[in-house]
Amino acid sequence: MRALEAREIAFRVGRATGPALKAADTLMARGENLITKWWLARLIRRAVAIENDAAALAWLERLRTATADGAWSILPEGDGILYMASHMWPARLRPATSAAALVQGARDPAQPLFFYVAGGGFMLPPTPRQKAIADDIAAGFDAVAVMGEHRLAPENPFPLPVEDLCDHYLSLVGEGHAPSRIVVGGDSAGATLLLSMLVELRGRGAPMPAGALLFSPWTDLAMRGWSYVTKGVSSDSPFRMETAAFAARLYLGETLPTDPAASPAYAELQGFPPIAVHCSRHDMHFDDAVRLAEQADAAAVPVRVNYWDSPRHHLERFRSRQARQSIALAAGIAKGWIDSGCKR
Repeated sequence: MRALEAREIAFRVGRATGPALKAADTLMARGENLITKWWLARLIRRAVAIENDAAALAWLERLRTATADGAWSILPEGDGILYMASHMWPARLRPATSAAALVQGARDPAQPLFFYVAGGGFMLPPTPRQKAIADDIAAGFDAVAVMGEHRLAPENPFPLPVEDLCDHYLSLVGEGHAPSRIVVGGDSAGATLLLSMLVELRGRGAPMPAGALLFSPWTDLAMRGWSYVTKGVSSDSPFRMETAAFAARLYLGETLPTDPAASPAYAELQGFPPIAVHCSRHDMHFDDAVRLAEQADAAAVPVRVNYWDSPRHHLERFRSRQARQSIALAAGIAKGWIDSGCKR
């Protein structure tokens, strides 16, 4: 990371705060992470205990419906630990949620688009909060947000979700949207899918978008980075290695976790559009972000890494100063890509 900072590829972001506020925020984040680890382990134990495949898929479908409606999320979001804890309360005591809805219908081909792929362990649909994040980033560069549509694992393992995203992206191009006015983005496992989509687009000889915004990207499905070990066993991350391995196994099917088409950490990035990465140095996927920057730099792809000193994975999902700062930075980067494309 120091080498990337010296070359002005990586930048530590964050305003100075008082030690008391910083300590309180860190304590809250680590508490959220510990509860999330317990919660995810409980979910996995319950899932593997269902011996009937049809019953397991029916159970998963109920989780998907609750996720899409905003009644449940796999990670804390919005107000953090209180929101997540409310999932364990009786339904009548849960706080009301408002589902975010993206603008639908005809789109002006002259208006920039933000094509966003939400993370969810490859198995869950976007939450209302993820849709709201996409809307907020898009609004920052006068674009319209479009959620990337794809089938979900485990029923539809790799490469089906990636093919779906390619087809969706190309359908937008076919509607008259210039690739130079489309910015793509994704968080966590959504970033995995997005990078794989770019690999597939390159293989098809299809036009690339103006740039890619990645938030806490997961790029190595083999999880060889040291941060998977150090953060997976600490309270700095909401995930354990076995949690991530469970999701990766269901997504990959029979595909090896080192296949460059499925696991972007092993892909060559020549011909990729500019990349911006936002992440936390405490994230379990932090080494993936560093490696991605090194891959892009080696391939002469413009790349920038903005990182925060926060124990939160995908910190943009919270309503915090750091989240607002990240969203504003991302929108500014996207606007620069769009403007430079207009000048060409």
